[in-house]
Amino acid sequence: RLHSSKRNCIERAFGVWKMKWQILLKMPSYSIETQKMIVAATMTLHNYVRFHDEEDIHFVRCDRDPDYVPTIPERYKKFAVPSHASDTSTTAENGEDMDVFRQELATAIALSW
Repeated sequence: RLHSSKRNCIERAFGVWKMKWQILLKMPSYSIETQKMIVAATMTLHNYVRFHDEEDIHFVRCDRDPDYVPTIPERYKKFAVPSHASDTSTTAENGEDMDVFRQELATAIALSW
């Protein structure tokens, strides 16, 4: 339950982040270094808004409804990663390592519960 709760919280945070900074939904063909800077910049702005604007409509909605998860606008759905995707669905070198890490984390949480 703890793992599920944390995952829901993270999904909601990422949902709001992507809704506020829609460049993240369709990352242009920038170099990986530029993409990293875009991610860092938008997360910094996201955190700034979260801490300094108590009336932000996106955060207010999340705070009022613990089950609310922002949805991707229809025009961006073709760029979205499928919900059933996992690290094994990519050819990235560290895919299996991430699956192992995720499983070890879930086991550690379960054992500490």
